[in-house]
Amino acid sequence: MASSSGRPSPVQPRVRPSPLELGFGNPSASHNPSIEDRVALLLRASHDGYVPKIKTLAKRLKEHAGMSVDEAVRWVQAPWSKRHGPLHMAAAAGKFKACKYLIKDLGLDVNATGTDGATPLVFAIHGSGSLAVVRLLLDHDANPNRADIYGSYPLHIAAIRGYYEISELLLSKGAYADPQWKSKSPLYIAAQCGNARMVELLLHHDAEPKHVVYTPLKAAISGRSLIGLELLIKAGAPVNIGLPETPLVAAAAAGLTDFVKCLLKAGANANIPDDNGRVAVEIAAIQGWQECVEVLFPVTAPLARVADWSIDGLLQYARSISSKTQHPVLHEDHEPDYEAEGDATFCRRDYSHASNLYTMAMEIDPDNSTLYAKRSLCFLYTGYEGEALEDATTYKDMHPNLSKSCYEQGAALILVKEYGRTCEALLPGLISDF
Repeated sequence: MASSSGRPSPVQPRVRPSPLELGFGNPSASHNPSIEDRVALLLRASHDGYVPKIKTLAKRLKEHAGMSVDEAVRWVQAPWSKRHGPLHMAAAAGKFKACKYLIKDLGLDVNATGTDGATPLVFAIHGSGSLAVVRLLLDHDANPNRADIYGSYPLHIAAIRGYYEISELLLSKGAYADPQWKSKSPLYIAAQCGNARMVELLLHHDAEPKHVVYTPLKAAISGRSLIGLELLIKAGAPVNIGLPETPLVAAAAAGLTDFVKCLLKAGANANIPDDNGRVAVEIAAIQGWQECVEVLFPVTAPLARVADWSIDGLLQYARSISSKTQHPVLHEDHEPDYEAEGDATFCRRDYSHASNLYTMAMEIDPDNSTLYAKRSLCFLYTGYEGEALEDATTYKDMHPNLSKSCYEQGAALILVKEYGRTCEALLPGLISDF
């Protein structure tokens, strides 16, 4: 039987910063370039870090247009312009000397934002990840607590990138340790990435380990970070709280025996069921994790539905359940029916696998709006309400007759994780499909 060894490496979090949009334009070769052309040339020179050219272009911009660099960037209305200035470009490319010149000699605003709300500090972390550039910006009063329009903070991006030194610097300059982005904190992201060192840093700066829905404990399990799990427990993270399942159930479902032992030692209750009424040992047995079953069995109360309450009897019971769903569901033409298989998997509360099956079904039948509705629920149950809202929006767009009030109510319910009421408000008829 499988054990806790040989697990896959930690997965990267679904939460991702929006990609950098480096708009340079396409300046003409005119002998009398427009303001737009001059700005485009300046942005390119800044990204390249060519200080002499930056100096010349900034001077000509002032002489011919009577504008400062910041004024000219705000003036440009071209489609390529996101109002990211030269400092954004130099920071993204990690060009320290260019950044220093732009700040100290040209006096550019270190907290200037583009239309996406991103500052040069965000570009520095998101782009090159240059510690020297980040320090330069912070030393000149860059705000470490300014979020972009998507809600991400510099510390979120540093956590995703795994930049320990940058995170340490941000925190030393007053960055909030626990900002929320799509209801997830940097601590959650660090735990999900399996970055125990980052987890320890954030906890040292008083990051909150006790979130109930997006619990960092379950993120550490997802990231396969036993050290991170231990650190979070030591910091007071509750071991018996979590929706739609406890950390112990999540660890048992993944077959992580060492994690199960750690949670039990910390006081995890093996008799708390998931939202389908199954306890950790039962789920481990169904998944085939015998080592986990052997650890959990002695601390689990007998289940009435298992006639022979023994390890062998429980495993036999689990095999009888698994045998009912071990063969893929097929269409009449003997091709895989991923939607039907996804429905069966959803009913077993394996939402992550069901989501993957619905995605495969979409590749075959992209016009099937119900697939987006069903995958939206999978995302909602697995804690990715941002993706849930995206799929719900797609579903709404494919159903023009769905009332605006119905959609708005469903969208709001997604954001507060009201699973059942979301089905009723946003996805009419969906429950009967399962």
